[in-house]
Amino acid sequence: MNATSQSSPAHTGSRLLGVLAVLSTSVAAIYLLLPNPLADAFFAGWVLVSVILSLVGGIAAWKQWTPLVWVVALLMTALSIMGVWSIGLFIAPAALFLFGAAILSYRARPREGVRKTANGESPTVSTTRRKIGGGIGALAIGSWLIYVGAFAQELFGACATEGLECTINRMNWAGVGMTVLGVTMVGFGGLLLWKHLPSIRVFVAQQNG
Repeated sequence: MNATSQSSPAHTGSRLLGVLAVLSTSVAAIYLLLPNPLADAFFAGWVLVSVILSLVGGIAAWKQWTPLVWVVALLMTALSIMGVWSIGLFIAPAALFLFGAAILSYRARPREGVRKTANGESPTVSTTRRKIGGGIGALAIGSWLIYVGAFAQELFGACATEGLECTINRMNWAGVGMTVLGVTMVGFGGLLLWKHLPSIRVFVAQQNG
């Protein structure tokens, strides 16, 4: 009873953030496409992809499918970075909303797994430290790759319009590869920490005790 009452506000908050992600992306899409939706099909395609991703993330947050919310949040972040000079700033709020929804969805999940870990066999210090170190290391390296690949150099050259041919010809494939690898490592590190969070909590409680 207590666990359910505690998880209800978190679940409600996750749903609300999922709805806000869908609304913010929809408003951004209307603003970006309203003047002339067919002026640049390549640009319009990426805008529609962001709308679809936010819808998937919103539904996942509503259904409390936490891993899917994390995946969509990471994809939205990657899309924001890749399109930093075009649609990135407009869809970045949705990525933040989805990250918040993922965190709250995790907090709203059933707590049986945590109780089982606490009452069962405790994790060893070396194992827990290795998991924490691996997750943090992946996050750090992934963040550095994203910075070097997407911010320290140009991903795309200047084009009169964001057409497919111009984008492909001027694309910095090394930077794109580093950015994609960085996003993947950030996702892996976050998933590793999320997956072993019950063990980490028990380890921290043991250390504080």
